[in-house]
Amino acid sequence: MVKLFGGQQLHLIDQIALLAGRKLDLVYASLVHQLRLSPGFFRQGWGDLGVVDFEEDAKLFQSWPPPHFDQQLKWQKRQEGQSWGVECETYEVSFRTPCHGRVYDALPPESRIANARLLQPKDPQQRKACVLHLAGTGDHTWHRRLNLGGPLLQQGIATMVLESPFYGARKPHYQFASQLHRVSDLLTLGRSTIEESLCLLDWAGQHEFARLGMCGFSMGGVHASMVASLYPGDVACTTLLAPRSASGAFCHGALRSATSWAPLAAVVDEKQQEIEATLMRSARSTDGLIEAARILSTLNTASAESQSPASHPSNAAFAQGIVHSAQQRVQDSSDRQQQHVEAGVGSDRKNSGIDAAEKELGELWRLRRGLAEDQACLRLHQVLETYTDVTRFHPPRCTKAAVLVGATDDAYVSPQSVQELAAHWPGSEVRWVKGGHVSAFLLQQPAFRRAINDSINRLEDCSTL
Repeated sequence: MVKLFGGQQLHLIDQIALLAGRKLDLVYASLVHQLRLSPGFFRQGWGDLGVVDFEEDAKLFQSWPPPHFDQQLKWQKRQEGQSWGVECETYEVSFRTPCHGRVYDALPPESRIANARLLQPKDPQQRKACVLHLAGTGDHTWHRRLNLGGPLLQQGIATMVLESPFYGARKPHYQFASQLHRVSDLLTLGRSTIEESLCLLDWAGQHEFARLGMCGFSMGGVHASMVASLYPGDVACTTLLAPRSASGAFCHGALRSATSWAPLAAVVDEKQQEIEATLMRSARSTDGLIEAARILSTLNTASAESQSPASHPSNAAFAQGIVHSAQQRVQDSSDRQQQHVEAGVGSDRKNSGIDAAEKELGELWRLRRGLAEDQACLRLHQVLETYTDVTRFHPPRCTKAAVLVGATDDAYVSPQSVQELAAHWPGSEVRWVKGGHVSAFLLQQPAFRRAINDSINRLEDCSTL
C-alpha cells in the first residue's frame, strides 16, 4: 500500500519542502562535510568488526524476557504540568546497559550507563500506548523526539526516548559531535541501542501500556525496525526517512562526503582477510535471527571480478559500477601519460610533452588514490550490508502496523531503499512526503505524527488475527 500525503493539491508546506528538497540536503552536506567544518566519520579506520556476532547474540533472545533483563528500572519523576492541552508528567531513568561481554567492553565508559525519558498522560486511564523513539544521526538531546511525540498525548500515546550510546551524556570525551572514530563504533552503537530498547519495551509491556510502538528518524528508523523484528510480541513500527541499510547513506547518499576514506583505504588490503572472515562468520546464524546468509566475494585487486551481497540487485550494480568507473579513470590517465612521454622523445624539453607527462603522473597518482578509496567504499558497503540490513531480520509479527515514511527528494536515503524494506514487510504501508531529508524533518512533523498514530491504531487489527 502506497500513499502520498497532500493529495493532488500541494499544501504550502509541501511546496516549500519540495522547493528546498534535495538541494537543501546537498547544500547542508557540502557546508558541513565537504568543507570539513567537522571531522569525518571513521577517521581511525575499521576497528574490531568482530564486536558484533549475530550467531552468538541470537542465543541471548531464545527465551523472553532474556535472563539478563532482570534489573528493575527505577524511574524518577522530573516534572508535571500541562503540555499540548493534556495534564502530563515526565520521568527519567538511568540504568546499566544490559549489554555484556565483548559489546560492553567495546563501549566507552561514558556509554555504559543508559538514559531514557518518558512523557505520559498523568491520568492512567488516558494511557493508551507507549512509543519508543530512537535517535537519528546527530540527535544528542531529548527535545526533537519529545517535540515530535508530545502532541500525541492528545491521543493517549506516551513518548519514551532513549539516549543513544556515543551521543549526549553518553558521548566519549574524545569524540567530536557525532563523528564516530571507527566503523566498529557504529556497529557497537546499533547493537547496544537494540538491546537497551528491548529492555525498555519489556518494562513498558509489563506496566499499564496496552500497546507498544517503535519509531525512529533516519538511523533511528533502522534501529527501530530491528527492535520491532526482534520483539516477540505485537509492536507497531513507524520509520521516518529511514533506509533499508546504513550503506545507503554512507556509500550512496550525502553522508559519503562525511566519511574519512583515507584511513579506511590505507588498511583495506591488510585488513581484507580479517574483514571477510568476520563477515562470513556473522553471516552464519543458526536460530532464525538472520533470514539469509551473505556470501561475500573476495576483492583482491581493482581488476578482480567484484560482486557485492546479492539480495538486492542494486548492490551488485553499485559494486560493478564503482570498480569499472575507477579502473577506466586510471587507464585513461595512464594512456595519456604514455602519449605525452612518447611525444617528447627527441625534442627540446621546453616544447616536448614531458611537462604534460609529469602533470599526468600527478593526476595518475591522484586517481590511483581515488581507486583505493573506491575499494574502501565497496568494502564498507559490504560491511554495512552485512550488519545493518534490516531485511536480514525476520519481519515484525504485525507488519500491518508498520508505516514507512519516505521523502520524495531525499539525498541521504533513496526512495528505492524505503521500498526495499516495504517489500520485505508484506502488509506494511509506504507513505511519501514532499521534500528532502532536512526539509521534511523540519516541515513534515504533522505527517510523521499521523503515521505514528495510525500504526498504533492498527495494532487492534493485529490482535484480532
